[in-house]
Amino acid sequence: PRVVLFALRAPSLFVLNVRRCDRCTCALCRLRTRNRSSPLRMVAMLINFVAEKTDAHSDGIRSVAFSPDGTKIVSGSVDKTIKVWDSGKLELMSEKTNAHSEWISSVAFSPDGTKIVSGSGDKTIKVWESGKLELMSEKTTAHSDTIGSVAFSPDGTKIVSGSDDGTIKVWDSGKLELMSEKTNAHSDYINSVAFSPDGTKIITGSDDKTIKVWDIINWSRKDHLMFNVTTQRFVLQMLWLNKYIMKFPDDVIDLLIEACLPKQV
Repeated sequence: PRVVLFALRAPSLFVLNVRRCDRCTCALCRLRTRNRSSPLRMVAMLINFVAEKTDAHSDGIRSVAFSPDGTKIVSGSVDKTIKVWDSGKLELMSEKTNAHSEWISSVAFSPDGTKIVSGSGDKTIKVWESGKLELMSEKTTAHSDTIGSVAFSPDGTKIVSGSDDGTIKVWDSGKLELMSEKTNAHSDYINSVAFSPDGTKIITGSDDKTIKVWDIINWSRKDHLMFNVTTQRFVLQMLWLNKYIMKFPDDVIDLLIEACLPKQV
């Protein structure tokens, strides 16, 4: 069946990432507990499949992502380790210890699945070969503060990064050379960045409670969404699914596909 609207109603689960396929929608979750190293759990809704890996890392897991073909999962942790898992049984395929000198805040596969990009509290962006996790390139001091989110463009030639310094930057994915940047893009930490499916726009979410859409050529702002300023919500993570944007406010467990910017993106 084609999923247009769905909800995950499980008070103990904290959703980290979602992948859509033709048959179902999969959510990669972490138990919402006081224990930062809670089990990694994958829930495939509509087919009721659950796989779980306890003690996946020795400290909190900050970021997870599916490979484009759905067969692998990459995880990045406060323990500075990157791990790649088989998505079926969550068996460890490869790992890189001390991948960064600080916590790993964001990981993502390239569109062809051959590379993984990571961003960290050490202000560094690194690109890894996804099989053996060998370092291919790195950019030290990519930002002046923690890198909150990284993502590949749909064609794999660019990487976008968002930082606690409020800046968005676009890099050449080969040598990690800076192509363009937007300073003061948000008034608070940038937690999530993503390219549009055609690669012409970038969406960002921030602690300032706003979602913004940017033109990648001239950084003109196309649209934005602001949460009620009286609430404590801020945007943790987003996915761009064609014309629908999926947003993850930190205090909302129900997971919904919402047409936040229905005809303008």
